[in-house]
Amino acid sequence: MSKKTVVEFVDFLKPRLNRRSVAFLLCILLSALFWLLTSLSKEYVDEVIIPVEYENLPENLLIVNEPIAAVTAEVQGFGFDLLWHSLRLDKVQITVPANPSSLPSVKRGGEEIHFLLTQERTGKMSIGDDQLVVLKIYPDTLFIKFKPLFIKTVPVKLDADLSFAKQFGLISSPVVDPDTITVSGLQSEVEQIEFVATEHQSWTDLRESLTVEVPLNQIRNSRLVRYSHDQVQVAVNVTEFTEGSVSIPVNINAHNPESVKVYPSEVEVKYQVPLADYDKITPEMFRASVQVEENRNDQLLVVQLDETPVQVRQTRVNPPHVEYILQR
Repeated sequence: MSKKTVVEFVDFLKPRLNRRSVAFLLCILLSALFWLLTSLSKEYVDEVIIPVEYENLPENLLIVNEPIAAVTAEVQGFGFDLLWHSLRLDKVQITVPANPSSLPSVKRGGEEIHFLLTQERTGKMSIGDDQLVVLKIYPDTLFIKFKPLFIKTVPVKLDADLSFAKQFGLISSPVVDPDTITVSGLQSEVEQIEFVATEHQSWTDLRESLTVEVPLNQIRNSRLVRYSHDQVQVAVNVTEFTEGSVSIPVNINAHNPESVKVYPSEVEVKYQVPLADYDKITPEMFRASVQVEENRNDQLLVVQLDETPVQVRQTRVNPPHVEYILQR
């Protein structure tokens, strides 16, 4: 609101306000305040929602039924206290000992179910410094079904699409840390899990390494299955590659290799190597061979690469086949 508008509004009110009208307005305000104070000083019965907290659950047990998160309580108290509670200025909750040894149980369908009678809390629990008294609680019984906790270690699999800028690529496979996690929960659910995948990632046109936190895919019934980790760290090692080539002799694998001649006797191996490792690659790191079998009629032999340096990738042999003759 602009200053001009405020001035115009005040100028509008001035001729219309006098002492009588101001006194009348004050009387109305005082009457409303007196009525509010009188109303809040009376006792009322109302319903409030109270959260339920389950505590001291043994580490080797799991609650398999859906536990009730909150109950409805019928309470009695003064209006001030009800208002105070409705504004949630007092934190109130019902604590349930989630331990089979602390709770009674019944047999249903051949299974043991533990329970707590909430009505036992009426008259004993109060809200807001004993100012609101609990008369009734609904539901009157809380049921808890326990099962042994089953634990299993499974691998983590990265779900990601990778693409690289020209002449760039991976030095090694992406590293996932941790590469295994602990899955715990209901045995029938956990036993079906063979691995846990990350949420799908798409990293495109990469030209440098990256390290990111990636969330794990949560299963639908996550209440009965828990992961030791919600996310993992993924390291993608990217570097620039260049092309290199070497000429190496062709080794002959035969019963009598001296009687076999191949043409050409050397082949060229082309490869891609990280730019930083280019000068470390020598022809001695490669080994190529052909397999000669007796009584074969093929005129060409396939050249196989038996050894290559760990730094290189995308190797190609030229020519991929060689001719041979047998000397009797």
